[in-house]
Amino acid sequence: MNDRTIILILAAVIFSASAVFAQTEPVPNPDTGEPVLEEAQTSNWEHNLRSSLTGTQATYKNWSQGGTDNIAILGTTAYSSEYTKDRYTYKVDVNLRYGQTRIGDGDFIKSDDRIRIRNQASRKFRDERLRAFFNVNFESQFDKGYENPIPEEGEERILISRFMAPAYVTEVLGLSFHPVENLRFEGGLAMKQTIVSDTDLSTRFGLDAGETFRNEAGMSLLIGYERRIMENIFYSGYVETFTNVNRALSETDMIFVNEIAGQINRYISANVEFVLAYDSDIIEELQVKQIISLGLSYSFFGE
Repeated sequence: MNDRTIILILAAVIFSASAVFAQTEPVPNPDTGEPVLEEAQTSNWEHNLRSSLTGTQATYKNWSQGGTDNIAILGTTAYSSEYTKDRYTYKVDVNLRYGQTRIGDGDFIKSDDRIRIRNQASRKFRDERLRAFFNVNFESQFDKGYENPIPEEGEERILISRFMAPAYVTEVLGLSFHPVENLRFEGGLAMKQTIVSDTDLSTRFGLDAGETFRNEAGMSLLIGYERRIMENIFYSGYVETFTNVNRALSETDMIFVNEIAGQINRYISANVEFVLAYDSDIIEELQVKQIISLGLSYSFFGE
């Protein structure tokens, strides 16, 4: 990973943390100067920032059953900030992940990579289960990805992705319905921009040769569910689709994300992620990702 990638990772984390606003201090009593807690003004902001570092390492020497030395490390940062006042709400979620693995004496190769930023402004109706919302979302990755990350002898690695190749920006204007606290349905008119900064990869992501940008209009649907399964185990998942109005329904883009986070104690956590994705512009087959990790985590503020 080059210096530019490291700077981008640090800048994204610092940008997320800089959005923190402190709560208003308690109002002092004009007669005694002591704080009056019951008159304190609470902030309209609620923040949460959690980072984790997980890894595995194995070494073998004269081991009769065989085995290959390996080392893997994964860093994640999840930040959220929500502002609520009367019927209006604004929320931003930033999810950053980056991991590398080395097998034997080979080079380190990327094992996980994500930049995901979600912004949503919404207004509740008289029936507070129903809201109008506007989303602006961004997704990309930090580092290069290869079709053959561990090439055969004499074979060159084939580059298939890199920072801003691809990147996706989506805007959605619509309605959301929250029948219960943990379940939401969202749907509306959507615009989706695909950015491919490396023209050598344009055709791989559905653009014409040499193009770096494509704009699509369509419809977006989302079903999201969150629940605390046990005291220290939390599940979150969603299904999100985008349908281009000029294409068949069978070519609808889809992503189905499932994450289970378990907090063993204040500093040790375990996570399971299972993702299914379909995008006919990239590949006609279903894409699958599954990651299980155990390591150190720390919550800087929030729960």
